[in-house]
Amino acid sequence: MDRAPTTRPARSVIWPLTVGCLAFLVLACLCCVLLLALVGTSPAAFLVGGVLAVVLAPLYVGFLVALDPLEHEPPWLLALAFGWGAGVATLGGGLATAVLESSSGALLGLSAGARDAIGTVLFAPLMEEVAKGAFPFALFLLARHEFDDVADGIVYGGLVGLGFAVVEDLFYYAAAFLEGGLAGTGALFVIRGILTGFGHPLYTAVTGLGIGLAVQVRSPLARWLLPPGGLIGAVLLHALWNGAVTLAQAEESGALAAVVLLGYPVLVLLPGAVGLTVIAVVQARRRSRDVRHYLASAVERGLADPDDLDVLTRPWRRRARQVRTLLRYGFRAFWLRRRLDIALVDWAYRCWHRARGERLPGYLGVFEAEALEARIRQYRAALDGVISRPAR
Repeated sequence: MDRAPTTRPARSVIWPLTVGCLAFLVLACLCCVLLLALVGTSPAAFLVGGVLAVVLAPLYVGFLVALDPLEHEPPWLLALAFGWGAGVATLGGGLATAVLESSSGALLGLSAGARDAIGTVLFAPLMEEVAKGAFPFALFLLARHEFDDVADGIVYGGLVGLGFAVVEDLFYYAAAFLEGGLAGTGALFVIRGILTGFGHPLYTAVTGLGIGLAVQVRSPLARWLLPPGGLIGAVLLHALWNGAVTLAQAEESGALAAVVLLGYPVLVLLPGAVGLTVIAVVQARRRSRDVRHYLASAVERGLADPDDLDVLTRPWRRRARQVRTLLRYGFRAFWLRRRLDIALVDWAYRCWHRARGERLPGYLGVFEAEALEARIRQYRAALDGVISRPAR
């Protein structure tokens, strides 16, 4: 690879302004949703519902983030994805569903039961998945430096779905507490939190999977077809669950309800989680080879050390080295070591994209390979200075 200049491009206000607008939208919608939940229930019901809604969320977050071990995802962007699902998607999807349900009922002269069934089985899956899928799609369009492949689509899509599930569960748990107390809420927690808790993360992860595949393929036709294909898959999975539950309620059959409540997690959600894991593992191995290839070039350029080839492509070794740096040289060296590792992997990803003829738009110039190279040299010089400093 030819040596590129290391001058830093001028920073653009477009990206910070975009992030600020998204963060404001997320916070505003989240406040509205939580206020609606508090006003529509009682403080005790809100508290019980909130605790049960979030108690398993860290496990799902850990699972989703672990699907992309090679590349560092900014914690604030992961939180923004979760917040989009919890606030924007919940509010937007709910309002759109209500409008479609009411207008279709009035237009077609449907009974209340038929209107509710159509809203639950058709409009809710469609509108909610569109509202949730808007975030990974916006990330794909506006933040290409953070959306590299299938794993990113799965992680960000899954976190959006998880945020949606947490807030939706809060409403359901609070209502169950008001109607049946702790016993009714506990029974609902088993169903929504344990048995089907991975539903919404899976649906939106499928949307993200389609977008991630579109990033990787070279065919222009496939790039147009894969994102809507992922969204259609998410809508169908969502509609399958809603339809099965609606049918079980209409039939008032305990046996059918048991089949739905046990069959859907075993036959759909578990295979879905396993499938995402397999895709992520295969993807991680492929990207590890790519990153290793371009890190070899970084070694030749003096950006990386020879041992970085092994350490940076093996997450546990990378973390172990960072911990050793912390224990031996202190927090400043640890921070520099971590930033340097992240920048090197990001640089390798950008080189991979360039080899495919892909460049970032001008407003993301600070995330291009040249700017990353300048930061890498800065971090390396600072780290060498800290490590070589004599102990006091």
